[in-house]
Amino acid sequence: MSSRSPSPDPNLSESPPRLDPSVLALLNQFMSERDEEERRFKALEAEHEAARIAGITGAGPDDEDDGSDKPMVSLAEYKKAFGEDWQLSQFWYSDAFATRIAEAIHAQCSEGSRVAFLCAPTAFVAFQNVKQSKEAYVFEVDQRFAVLSPRQYVFYDLDEPEVFPQRFKHYFDFVIADPPFLNEVTNRKIVTTIRQIMKPKDSKLLLLTSTSVEDVLEKVYDEPPIGPLKRTALVVEHGQLANDFASWGSWEGAENFGR
Repeated sequence: MSSRSPSPDPNLSESPPRLDPSVLALLNQFMSERDEEERRFKALEAEHEAARIAGITGAGPDDEDDGSDKPMVSLAEYKKAFGEDWQLSQFWYSDAFATRIAEAIHAQCSEGSRVAFLCAPTAFVAFQNVKQSKEAYVFEVDQRFAVLSPRQYVFYDLDEPEVFPQRFKHYFDFVIADPPFLNEVTNRKIVTTIRQIMKPKDSKLLLLTSTSVEDVLEKVYDEPPIGPLKRTALVVEHGQLANDFASWGSWEGAENFGR
């Protein structure tokens, strides 16, 4: 038996495999963008920690309201610092749409209206940019968003829809919800929360989701104050989604919302 190694195949290259230059360029761009997102996010964290130490309102969840809240980051800065987490089904709205919906929500609110954003952080940021409100809260499982305004961030896990601070029981005048997954189970979970945090009377629900689950909406959002829903005039726009999305409102005249 020979102890020699087999002769190399002359048709096989000894050079390591190389990525196509265009693929490599895209990979480098992706890594560069992720590095920039991380840098900007850490800068936001450091800024809010400095504000907390300095005693500025809004830098901690239990801060007293003394009127010195720090302004919300711009939509552009928000998108640079908070990358979409596709595993959590995060897809940010376009800047133009986020501003449009924020203005339309403000038009439905009065001074002191209590507003909840469920799984809709981009709408929350835009709303606070149009006009800052101390009674606007973002409910999110992604704890990165606590950096935006810790006092107005509420940890919210869809798999535990009845777990939320009890002070928000029947608290909100207006709830904006964007279920992250397009199925009946997700909608039933989020409805469990919405029913408990909305005021039982004279409150409004705005739902943003895909038209592919419209038949589910009729079953799940079936009675006041969460339904029956009416499709609004507002056309939903995402930066990276081609799916057909729309919005529905629970109040009389909701079909004119966004017109």
